[in-house]
Amino acid sequence: MHSHLEHLFAEYPPILSARDLADVLGLNSKTVYEYLQSGELPAYHIGSKWVIVRDEVVEHIARSSNVAERRPSGLAAATS
Repeated sequence: MHSHLEHLFAEYPPILSARDLADVLGLNSKTVYEYLQSGELPAYHIGSKWVIVRDEVVEHIARSSNVAERRPSGLAAATS
């Protein structure tokens, strides 16, 4: 589930600017542009503009997470 990521991006429009993305991720705009150019973050380069789809970024970050999914623990989990 991506609820934490979705919460972080909730106040942003469906199409983000590089500045929006830098703001929500806490990065410098220059770093965001480097990630966009290298393909590390998903986006579409059209002319001189970057089109950054919020939901694609959320999905990409969620897939790249190194945090294991939470699983039930304890006796209840063992018996279910």
